[in-house]
Amino acid sequence: MRWLIAALAFACALPAHAEPRRIVSLDYCADQFVLALADRDQIAALSRGSLRDDSYFRERARGIRQTRGTLEEVLALRPDLVIRNWGGPWDAAEAYGRFDVPVLQVGGTPNFPAARANLIEAAQVLGHPGRGQALARDLDTRLARLALHQRRSPVMYLSGGGAVAGRGTMMDAVITAAGGRNLRTEESWAVLPLEQLVETPPALIALGFFGSSRDRLNAWSPSQHPALQRALSRTRTVALPPATISCEAWYAVDAAELIARALGP
Repeated sequence: MRWLIAALAFACALPAHAEPRRIVSLDYCADQFVLALADRDQIAALSRGSLRDDSYFRERARGIRQTRGTLEEVLALRPDLVIRNWGGPWDAAEAYGRFDVPVLQVGGTPNFPAARANLIEAAQVLGHPGRGQALARDLDTRLARLALHQRRSPVMYLSGGGAVAGRGTMMDAVITAAGGRNLRTEESWAVLPLEQLVETPPALIALGFFGSSRDRLNAWSPSQHPALQRALSRTRTVALPPATISCEAWYAVDAAELIARALGP
């Protein structure tokens, strides 16, 4: 609910007719909202992560100015809206508020209803509510199509860093939307004991960030362990594109559709 409270506070701080003309985004998760919803000439700068391989709309980011997200650099861009998920100072709303610059908090949603509401609210703040409604309708259609094939097959998500997703995470919502049953029933995220995966592999493992730039940078990643590689070779897997799962947002439905296809008819 943190993003919703922040968005409502922001909306109340602006006149109803206001439309931001100099938007600055502080991290690549916030970049996706700006790139999906704003006009190009509204964007003063995106984050330096906007062209990463796990940035969903990275092709749209080409040619747009980037910022490191420091307070001084951002203020020099004369923004009338700062948008963030996790970037910038932890007290961004207060820090920028001292200079009368509103901050919109986006992302960090644990399920699709929350992601849908977040999308619509962000579109309204950015001045393009119709775009948010159109994306929300597309999300509704795709989720309804997935709901026709609820198999409840056991699925586990495993990242290249060895993390598994439990209840209350967007990945849990993705697995459920795909028609699967998340094998991890604990809350939030945990590190999977390698022995457990080797001894009792699930019917399907959804892999995230295996072989991505994140994983390649860590030579000690669990994804490099020979025992894990052997276990994966004996289990059905589906590789999820990093850009679909790197941020908790509406487009994670792409990952749900890939898992659904891997589960079969």
